Amino acid sequence: MKKMKLVKILLLLLCSSVYAQDTKLYLKSEQSVYSVKPSAFHYNDFSHAISSKQQFIDQPQLLSPFNEEQKKPQSQQYDRWLKVTLVNDSKITQWYLSFGFARLPQLAVYWQDTPDENPIYQLTERSTFYERTVRDPQTYIPINISAGESKTLFVKYQTFGNAPANIRIHSPANYLETSQTSLVTNAALAGVIAAILLIVVVNLWFNMNATNVFYAIWTLLFLIIVVDMAGFTYQYLWPNQGVFAGYFSIGLWAIVPIFHLCFVRGFLQLDYHHPLLDKVYKSVIGLYCLLLPIALYLETVYYNLITSTLVIPLFAYTFWWALRQSAPGIRIFALSLFNHILFLNVLTIMGASYGNVFDVFEIASYIKVGYLVEVLLFTIAMAIQHKSVQKQLVFQLQNQVNSLNQTVAFEKLTSEQQKHDIKKHEAKLFTDLSHELRTPLTVMKIQVESLQHNIVDNVHDSYVKLMDKIDELNQFINSLMLVTSSGDMHKLLKLQSVTLKPFINDVHQECQHLVDMRHQSLSLNSQLTDLQCLRFDPDALKKVILEIVKNALRFGGKDVEVELSFLEDEDGVTIRIEDSGTPLTYEAHQQLFQPLYRQEASRSAMLGGKGMGLAMCKKIIEAHSGKISSHNSLLGGLCIELKLPHLLATAA
Repeated sequence: MKKMKLVKILLLLLCSSVYAQDTKLYLKSEQSVYSVKPSAFHYNDFSHAISSKQQFIDQPQLLSPFNEEQKKPQSQQYDRWLKVTLVNDSKITQWYLSFGFARLPQLAVYWQDTPDENPIYQLTERSTFYERTVRDPQTYIPINISAGESKTLFVKYQTFGNAPANIRIHSPANYLETSQTSLVTNAALAGVIAAILLIVVVNLWFNMNATNVFYAIWTLLFLIIVVDMAGFTYQYLWPNQGVFAGYFSIGLWAIVPIFHLCFVRGFLQLDYHHPLLDKVYKSVIGLYCLLLPIALYLETVYYNLITSTLVIPLFAYTFWWALRQSAPGIRIFALSLFNHILFLNVLTIMGASYGNVFDVFEIASYIKVGYLVEVLLFTIAMAIQHKSVQKQLVFQLQNQVNSLNQTVAFEKLTSEQQKHDIKKHEAKLFTDLSHELRTPLTVMKIQVESLQHNIVDNVHDSYVKLMDKIDELNQFINSLMLVTSSGDMHKLLKLQSVTLKPFINDVHQECQHLVDMRHQSLSLNSQLTDLQCLRFDPDALKKVILEIVKNALRFGGKDVEVELSFLEDEDGVTIRIEDSGTPLTYEAHQQLFQPLYRQEASRSAMLGGKGMGLAMCKKIIEAHSGKISSHNSLLGGLCIELKLPHLLATAA
């Protein structure tokens, strides 16, 4: 047992001595830039246990080489420590330390002999842009080391989303070159995206729809991302608002996926072509919307990044599904989704942006390149789609022009026939009108002549008959004026709330008075259950029902059977009058409710004495916002239906 303990102690001392050994980074004149991480020791302080540089000096076993660095996802920001020994074998005394980011939430740089409370450089999330020693959009820290000097550097830092930092040391010349290249590249990239955004906005102006709106907003957000990652927003828009700059970046990254998913869903028209996939997209969009306030409250996009990792299968399936479609531009659109999966979901988000599952130092470059390629592919896909739509519109317009030409030609050919038909209809109307007026006038003339020559048996009866014919003629003229007038008959109605059961009984009793009980029969079928009241003119509706029942009894045949039904359905109340008489032809049904119409058959007088009865009925029912129609009955004769809408109904 003692030997085993001794072996463990020796192994522990050996490990401590290994971790205590520094891998030195030699700065030479012939090399202008160095990657620091491979030559440094690292520690990820997930639990915020380390508060000072001196703790690392006292506990060297905490540090590990770059390839043995502990990595795991974390929902909150955590401190990272780096220790590197610099040996200056050049004559350059001022070098520049960079991290590959425009801003860092936390940063403190120490030499080994620097007191913890007095680092050579320190930044917090509240620091302003003007507190920087180097006024550059990207973060550069000047470090001074004499020629031939060897010094140990400690760096404590945090990154947004716990992304891996590309820590490098630059010579002054390389710093200037890198800074200028970064500035020009970011400005050029922003210019290209701004030009694309202008094209998108112009397209939106002429093709206003939800998909184009989402694409314009998403392109604008991408432009803002590029400007923000370049450090331009912090430098020029809010240099004194370090905390707000952090919230702005978090909000930007949290809202971008929402409009991206909305655009993808709209472009592919998933609600029409793939309803199930559309529901999945709606759910993911809803999840991102819920995560937006959470990200701002917790000051982290960790959960948003996890969601973006989990949607990789969704994008992969959408890519596979889109490749199988044949719509214009959809395959290019599918390639843009593959680009999004590769550059953003895999290289940037999965592992690199949270937890450092694998190290990707050029995150900013991957994001910019990925988004730029995606925007270009999206724009090309939309251009192809719009070109196809334009071709379809031109084709449809040409078809419409051809159809219009054919219609004009047809109208020209049929205009003479229509004129002839109109003249024929007018002639028939005048003939019918003359017939209807001539009959009572002839009777009146005979009565007057009889009175003149004193050849009547009863003068009083002759005057009564003459007055009846005058009243009949006057009623006919009034009916003709009503059914041919363009005015609103509903103004003449006396609408009131009527209890249906007493009204039905009253109508049934009056109809019974018209029935010849020796040869005719009238049955009532009332199936009104829930509806008890209706708003209508009871006298007008009773007149309509009596007119139809009277015609059915008079012209339905000797042994006619008439059925009066009151039915309720989801659309309203239906009043149906059926008889067992002779059915009508299709042409007769089409003209049944026209004024002065008569059919030269056994039912020639169906419209009443002057051919005005059903025309008047139609006017009254339509004034109640109802409908009247006719068809042949199952009883063998005619069926006329009156429909009154629920809109007139009132509660019991």
